[in-house]
Amino acid sequence: MTRAECFRLLNLPADSTDAQIRKQYKKLALRLHPDVNPDPLAHEVFIKLGKAVEILLNPDYKESVAEEKRTSRRAANESEEERLERMRVAKMRYEQQKMQQARDNNRYFESLTSGMRWSIYKYIMRISLVLSLVLSTEFFLPMHYEHDILLGSSKSLNNGIIKRNITGIELQNRGKYYVQNNIYAWKYAYPEVIIETTWFLHTPVKMITSDDFTRYRTPFDFHIGSIRFGLIILFLVPLYPYLRRRKTLTFVFLYHLSFWGVGTIAAYILLTQGRIFHLLSLGFL
Repeated sequence: MTRAECFRLLNLPADSTDAQIRKQYKKLALRLHPDVNPDPLAHEVFIKLGKAVEILLNPDYKESVAEEKRTSRRAANESEEERLERMRVAKMRYEQQKMQQARDNNRYFESLTSGMRWSIYKYIMRISLVLSLVLSTEFFLPMHYEHDILLGSSKSLNNGIIKRNITGIELQNRGKYYVQNNIYAWKYAYPEVIIETTWFLHTPVKMITSDDFTRYRTPFDFHIGSIRFGLIILFLVPLYPYLRRRKTLTFVFLYHLSFWGVGTIAAYILLTQGRIFHLLSLGFL
């Protein structure tokens, strides 16, 4: 096989770099591998791809017209026994590659499900389950009511998660938040407000303002409280890889999503605004 034929087989220009050749080979191999491609010719095409890459990445390979002629002559005069032997060698090489890939997969799977990394994952899974349970039970528990002072509000409007129009406010104790835009709820109201928070994590849900005649309940937005339903489901994700340890792409994807994504979100929730102390005191502090 000439270098030109190798480039045509890989669908690459003749001036492609080694990195481009390796990248294209991985892309084609994933699509043409006999394990995933039911085409009967997939086996032979896969072997040709490997040979083409071997030729192109070999720095000592020299293209020669005489060699091409000898190769063509040998191919034309190849006997049935030689053809069978060549196929046997190719099949043996394929089986060796398959076994090596299986060993690599087993080694990678073992690295995910053993040692310190698996211990950390189990902690993430348990913490996530606790947070999911906490967020779920907060819908049925009484609220806390905290006093604060409304310092001011923004005039700009934005689209929120649970409300269409939201605006920014600033509270003396809790800082800056977004709430549903209702200027009449605080334009003529007293600056003293009451913040309605959940039981365990003290997550602000609504702000209560009042004037001489009316009390207004304004929901918070762009906050943990506005995405509680999504967080409940998200924190259940680590349970699936823990219970179903399989050598599949689904396991690997959910494992990394749980390890890096869910773990980071859980750490952020617990380590900000004193939520870990609220949780440890079962919401009483």
